Amino acid sequence: MLICLFLFKAVSALGITITATNFPLYDLARRLAPEERIHLLIPPGADFHHFEPGFKDFRILYESDLILAVGTEPWLKRAELRKKTLFLTQDIEVENPHLWLDLEIVETFVQKLSRTLISLKPSEKVAFEKRAQEVLGEIENIRRELKTLATCQTKKVVILGHAALGYFLREAGLEEVALAGPHPEGEVPPRRLHETLELMKRENISVVFLLDPSFRKYLPLFQKKRRVRVFTLNPGLPLLPEDRNLDFFALLRKNLRNLKIGLCSSSLPNS
Repeated sequence: MLICLFLFKAVSALGITITATNFPLYDLARRLAPEERIHLLIPPGADFHHFEPGFKDFRILYESDLILAVGTEPWLKRAELRKKTLFLTQDIEVENPHLWLDLEIVETFVQKLSRTLISLKPSEKVAFEKRAQEVLGEIENIRRELKTLATCQTKKVVILGHAALGYFLREAGLEEVALAGPHPEGEVPPRRLHETLELMKRENISVVFLLDPSFRKYLPLFQKKRRVRVFTLNPGLPLLPEDRNLDFFALLRKNLRNLKIGLCSSSLPNS
């Protein structure tokens, strides 16, 4: 197996030192290896797309036994770091970097992470395998709940923010209509705003989902033109202050709840 080709340094008696580049990977590591030393490189709320590690960050990476990464981080190209990194995807060019929201990819990653942890600490094999099965069960439950959204009358999800949820919504057969592309940069072109408002009018869509806090400034326009209801979503990252105490799966379940209310109900209040 490819996982066996990784060249890890010897694990100290203090346990495994793991560094995850973003919050979802950090939370998965905590679930599988709660007794190990786990570091989150990009803090919650920080911009994953434009993060540049400093000297201290690189020192942490070099001192880690295992690095968990998405595979789109340009600063992880150094061979000495890549050989001890477990990627969500490796050597595959992707336009949308939000691969932690592709639950099929996450399932495979959890299985690879479990095997990697066992190779680093064989004495904990049973514990690692047990926790991995529990995490896989949670992922399957979320995928099952996602599929229930296919019964909602509204199939298009209008997002005030960047295109981060395409992988997640695909599980439910829903279409993402985002104001910005997968990399949130700059102002939204007036043409894009007009096209989105016209789509909502044409298909009688009366709900929008706020993803990026900075996109709140567009809410008055949508509320004036369409009298929309507004719900929040998250890209699996705790960007909103009220999400800071939620773990990765709790963030996904919050998305499920707000999508179900927004797409399947016309009487419940905003969230």
